[in-house]
Amino acid sequence: MPIKMIIMARRRPGLSPEEFRKGYEESHSRIAVRLFGHLWLSYRRNYLTTGRAFATPGEVAGPDEAGFDAISEYVLRDEAALAEMSRIAGEHYDFIKADEALWFDQAHSFSFACETIEEDLPGAAG
Repeated sequence: MPIKMIIMARRRPGLSPEEFRKGYEESHSRIAVRLFGHLWLSYRRNYLTTGRAFATPGEVAGPDEAGFDAISEYVLRDEAALAEMSRIAGEHYDFIKADEALWFDQAHSFSFACETIEEDLPGAAG
């Protein structure tokens, strides 16, 4: 059964959103794909731009107010793929953490396993 993981990432203090995105795209995501891509069914990175607060209609917010710059997701094939990813991550722990430290506010970035409920919408192509 596939396992979806969500990464909620905040950029390292002192980096602009553009610098963070460049580092994530050109360094960290490339490392991830090289090490783990064979275990994943999909991998997406979503960079937050402009948002609206639920509580205050019309109030415009951005990533700094939300506390995250990117929300990424990857889907693993199954529990065996998750175990293999953990094994590989352990072998490359220092390398992965050093690259993360260049781009991410590690204390305020999180990885979650999640359950997904998908809605069948009328009129949706399928």
